[in-house]
Amino acid sequence: MGSLLLTGDLHGNTTHAVDLLRVAQREDCAKMFVLGDFGAWEHTPAGKRYFDVVDRVARKKQVRVYFLDGNHDKSSLLYERYGDALDDEGFLICRKNIRYAPRGHRWTWAGTRFAAFGGAYSVDKAWRLAAEAVREQKAERRRQFGSGRRPATAGTLWFPEEQMTDAECDALLAADPAPVDVLLTHDKPRAADPAWNRKNLPECLPNQDRIQRAVEALRPRLLLHGHLHFRYTDQIGDTRVEGLGADPDASHPHDYESSDSWLVLPLPFPPEAAAEREIA
Repeated sequence: MGSLLLTGDLHGNTTHAVDLLRVAQREDCAKMFVLGDFGAWEHTPAGKRYFDVVDRVARKKQVRVYFLDGNHDKSSLLYERYGDALDDEGFLICRKNIRYAPRGHRWTWAGTRFAAFGGAYSVDKAWRLAAEAVREQKAERRRQFGSGRRPATAGTLWFPEEQMTDAECDALLAADPAPVDVLLTHDKPRAADPAWNRKNLPECLPNQDRIQRAVEALRPRLLLHGHLHFRYTDQIGDTRVEGLGADPDASHPHDYESSDSWLVLPLPFPPEAAAEREIA
């Protein structure tokens, strides 16, 4: 395995997902890893179609797509549908060419030790809950007028499982505290300081603290994350932090370019550490 394509949030944007699969093929990356907000909305017809299209294009491009969960991915449904369908590396098989990395999952590619920690707080939680309430009112009116079964509305726009709890984070770290080379997350670690940050509400900070605990426990050389929709590089201690941009429809900085949303990671990483492990 030569290189891995890492991408920021896709948000179910089929055009952007297909463009990135072309980038993966061009850059000779057999794997593409999405750092949350992939677009896991299979409780909707559009979400199912999105999975099917990405899977079909990935097959044609000979690229396997992996993702961890963001705050806008319905991870409870992923476990419900695919929790018993694990590949030999421990990923959930959502389609032949689409795999989900559960929170705390660890694996090794080309001698490089990875761990994934998904989840984050939604700054638009109030809007999403209000929109669900409006949907519920409309569904109730249709039911009263005898228009058939009442569709589910709760948990369709905001997902209660969107972020880790402290107990979940502590249990995952206690289960395997061994260091990793690369930590993949959706949220930023608390100590990272991007030049532009719209995720700085007080409600955002507890999950950032959990990611910070993961950094301190696992001591990665590199951490990559999405969520901010902003491309930046920072250094916290011995860990280099790379924040990736999102799909164009969700990106706000005026100087955004599509290349802000992806990064090619040569493997093994870091090369010298991998060589030392091989010698040992």
